[in-house]
Amino acid sequence: MVMERPSRGVALGGVSVEVGAVCQTVAGHLAADRSLRPSVWLERGGRLRCVAGTGDWPGRDGISPTAGVVGATFTAGVETIVTDTSAGAGTGGLGGAGARADVRGAEPAERAADGGAATHRSEACLPIRCDGGVVGVLHILLERPVTVDDLDGFRAAAAELGDRIAAAGGPPAESGAQRMLRHMTSLSALDDPDAIAGALLAAALDVMELDSAALVRRADETGALEGVASIGPLGAALAHAPQATLAAIAREAADGGAAVVVGTARDLAGPELASLRSAGARALVAVGLVAHAESHGLLLLASRAERAVAIDDVELLELLAAHGATCLRTTDLMRSLRERAATDPLTGLGHYATFHDTLARAHRRPRTAVVLVDVDGFKRLNDTYGHQRGDHVLRAIAGALNTALRRGDSLFRIGGDEFAALLAVSDPDEALEAGMRLRAAVADAQLGVTVSIGVAVPQEGEADTALLARADRALYRVKDAGRDGVVVADPEPLPIAPPL
Repeated sequence: MVMERPSRGVALGGVSVEVGAVCQTVAGHLAADRSLRPSVWLERGGRLRCVAGTGDWPGRDGISPTAGVVGATFTAGVETIVTDTSAGAGTGGLGGAGARADVRGAEPAERAADGGAATHRSEACLPIRCDGGVVGVLHILLERPVTVDDLDGFRAAAAELGDRIAAAGGPPAESGAQRMLRHMTSLSALDDPDAIAGALLAAALDVMELDSAALVRRADETGALEGVASIGPLGAALAHAPQATLAAIAREAADGGAAVVVGTARDLAGPELASLRSAGARALVAVGLVAHAESHGLLLLASRAERAVAIDDVELLELLAAHGATCLRTTDLMRSLRERAATDPLTGLGHYATFHDTLARAHRRPRTAVVLVDVDGFKRLNDTYGHQRGDHVLRAIAGALNTALRRGDSLFRIGGDEFAALLAVSDPDEALEAGMRLRAAVADAQLGVTVSIGVAVPQEGEADTALLARADRALYRVKDAGRDGVVVADPEPLPIAPPL
């Protein structure tokens, strides 16, 4: 049987009653032939929704527009005919090859409309076109091979669907709330601040239907408001507005509500917003990004045309901004936790595990030399002056070594009084010069300690373990020679793997 039209003005799949009735009428006409099981799928919110079909079972709904035969037909915009589903070629529009699933995914395909046993031997999917675009798919399962006359009838039905949907006003658009919820779901799946910023701006413009947006966040170092992302013709003007303008808006948005809603150019003529008017803005909406009573910046939207902003849209934007702020706060916390997990708490440098992970990922162009640094006589210093003095010296050594690094170099604390550095060098002479620079930086700090340094430049095809072993041997040559020096490891023959 054909599904009955739901009440309350909405048909299956979330479409209007009028569009749903059109789809059900056409499906019912096709279902008069008991060997056919038609269903109608319309795109809604980025997924294909079944809005009419035969059978009394609860259908599977909301499939990807690229899934199976139905999705392929929608995406390509061309009809798909499967002549023999029993061979596994037919998928019922959902599964992979050989799945033989019913198009609604609830029962096996071996089911006749009257409850008896029958085999769906073929299927047809035809795109439904409206106003020049593909808006859905007419899908038919057959208990017999599809014929030329069948295809003519199916094509006529698909064309009739498109015409009648257009006459009913076209496929219904998502409401603002539906669009917002879809965007919020997408935001929740992101864990990169830049990706969240871009998605949040796109979502805000989709909800508000303005033409420009920018995300402004407070810099950690200075506390100044800085644009981190922008979109649209006024995006740059919003992101780089004067600090006085951004600060004035931020004060109003401190509670997370809509700070400014402007519908006319006259409202933008005030001194605090004059720069935005000069850039061409004629409407502005600003919302604070507040999560857990903490401000994470501003979401700014603007338009070059005067536009009245509906209160309902503003409320949706406030919810979207609050969710975006929560996502940003979560990513900030996760980044902080990752940094803490990868950092030595005393010096702020990467620790042993971070060093080995970085070495494993280091590109050898230019060659990455390994430098091992050992503080001479550190145990005696600790025993004489106490661990507090020892900790102070270690922090100071870390700072001194950092001053001697160049762009692209990295420093780690890999043990109690042991440091390691990865330096980009071109040859052993440059590696020796870098090691001497590190030793001199510690000496210049006048901490009352010296350091022994072993350096190894990688050989072609050398494993990281072998490279580290050569740097360690070079370090102990310095120790054996009286400490306070630098040695570059000699090249050594690579080990030959024994035969299997």
